[in-house]
Amino acid sequence: MKLTLDSLNARIRDHLSLDWLTPSEQAIWDQIHLFEGPPHRIINIYGVPGSGKTFLGWLMQREGYATYGLWSSRPSPVHARLTLDNSPTSQAAARDLRPLVDELGVRQIILLSRRRVDEPAMPAFELQVTPDDLEHLRGNLYRHLDYILPDVQDCRSYHEAIAAFLKKSVPDGRE
Repeated sequence: MKLTLDSLNARIRDHLSLDWLTPSEQAIWDQIHLFEGPPHRIINIYGVPGSGKTFLGWLMQREGYATYGLWSSRPSPVHARLTLDNSPTSQAAARDLRPLVDELGVRQIILLSRRRVDEPAMPAFELQVTPDDLEHLRGNLYRHLDYILPDVQDCRSYHEAIAAFLKKSVPDGRE
């Protein structure tokens, strides 16, 4: 079976743990723990596509920190926090969520978005990808999955690095 982005993501999710965090993701992980619950009922993690937002959402779920779900199909939370991926960034959408914290009985909602949510009072954390982060990803893929990523120096996101790897994956059906 040819390796695809979906199958690679599934393998990453299967092996996910805190040691997968890149330096930038670790910094965000540490920061959000400083803003747990009231008065910070809703917080925002934002960044360009491929910056690791969804990965953080998966990790929050795995670690029992937050229930992960998509904005379009909100799950019933089983943890004290709810993470909503692909969330809108308008001030109105963010303000409409405030009552949902109490309705769902959660301590906090964490919005994952491509742009910063337009709510100045909301704590927001930008997730960026550095060359060190890409090298960390490269090491994790080799250490945990035995995949060798090509040189990632010119990549600007995890998506670019993984796309370069997938393009070079063996076309005859073997991984």
